[in-house]
Amino acid sequence: MSRNIGYTYRNALESLSDRIEKVEERNSELEDKVFELNQSNKEKEKRIRKYEQSLQEIWDYAKQPNLRIISIPEEEEKSESLENMFQGIIEEIFPSLAGDLGIQIQESQRTSGKFITKRSSPRHIVIRLSKVKTKERILRAVRQKHQVTCKRKPIRLTADFSAETLQARRDWGPIFSLLKQNNHQPRILYTGKLSIKYEGKIQSFSGKQMLREFATTKPPLQELPKGALSLETNPGNTSEQNLFKA
Repeated sequence: MSRNIGYTYRNALESLSDRIEKVEERNSELEDKVFELNQSNKEKEKRIRKYEQSLQEIWDYAKQPNLRIISIPEEEEKSESLENMFQGIIEEIFPSLAGDLGIQIQESQRTSGKFITKRSSPRHIVIRLSKVKTKERILRAVRQKHQVTCKRKPIRLTADFSAETLQARRDWGPIFSLLKQNNHQPRILYTGKLSIKYEGKIQSFSGKQMLREFATTKPPLQELPKGALSLETNPGNTSEQNLFKA
């Protein structure tokens, strides 16, 4: 009788052990599948980000010759075309530049006003010029003048880039100023990247983390004085820190 009980007990233990092994194998297979799915999703997300970035760069490249004019009343169009209005602005504000550039306009239009029934400000004007250099010279003149007016009213002339690129360019502002003070010849590229001249070579960075990693191996950059916020944004800390402090 005791033998039968012992035999039955061993069989039950072996059966239970087999079931546990099968469950563990099944769990291992499921974990492998979950890992593969996570890896697949990460790869998909990376591809999506890459496609979005490529699309943004293509869109910004297409917008390179464009100028955006802000705060021109829409009523002004009743008396003259947008092209003539733009030519008049340049001749009024930058007479020497107007004669030198020989500005050629390919296209002009007001930005779309759909979905906005009541507007407190006029729609922007987008002017597409024939040459990117013409746009750059106009913007350089605008920066030097600081304030631009048309018929005694303040207006703005800016580059016509995507919202993402414009935000990236704004984010580089404090770092740009600090690098300029230390003769690193910074430039903001049209894609929102920052480029600097370091040891005779041009280095470009698509984000602040790339700049941080580059700076950690370059003592002159590490020793830049305080004057800009740290690369990691911390809403609860508004004190000035060393630019490249980890």
